[in-house]
Amino acid sequence: MPASKRNGRVRIAGGSLRGRMLAVPAGVRPTPARARETLFNWLAPFVHKARCLDLFAGAGALGVEALSRGASECVFVESRREPVTMLRHVLAEWDINGAVERANARQWLGKADRGGHAPMDIVFLDPPFESGLIARCCTLLAVNGWLADNCRLYLESHQHEPMPQLPANLGVLRESVIGDVRIMLVGRSRTE
Repeated sequence: MPASKRNGRVRIAGGSLRGRMLAVPAGVRPTPARARETLFNWLAPFVHKARCLDLFAGAGALGVEALSRGASECVFVESRREPVTMLRHVLAEWDINGAVERANARQWLGKADRGGHAPMDIVFLDPPFESGLIARCCTLLAVNGWLADNCRLYLESHQHEPMPQLPANLGVLRESVIGDVRIMLVGRSRTE
């Protein structure tokens, strides 16, 4: 990718791809390194052989990190052409098991048949800040059968955004503020 089309690089921090660098396309806001480290510490018991969904994937750092740490598959959903092209190239070059869908995340989640995909064990949800998309996407994930029984959702927002309204069967399990970013790990309520 030409230098003028990049916004920097993100290092894969753990697993089989540790140390590899992902190019970050211009206009993409990658999850901060400290937030990724915290997230994957939280997810350590769940990531091995997990089916993952990386919504608003951008450079794909969260999904690629999960694959590097033993997830069995990841579907990356991104609407912009440049990140999709770059991510498809990375998956092929690094020979990792993932699929990239160029689509609007909300519309893609609205599919009644889930596009043939099994329910997901881990979902990364990192939409543009202040967009209100977290609550809407969580509802679509819950209503349309995207979530496996013991699922975990990673939600990332600006620290000053109001807490998103979650579906009744989902609750916050872990939460942290790192810099100006709020990160949350969400899962099924214990009452289910």
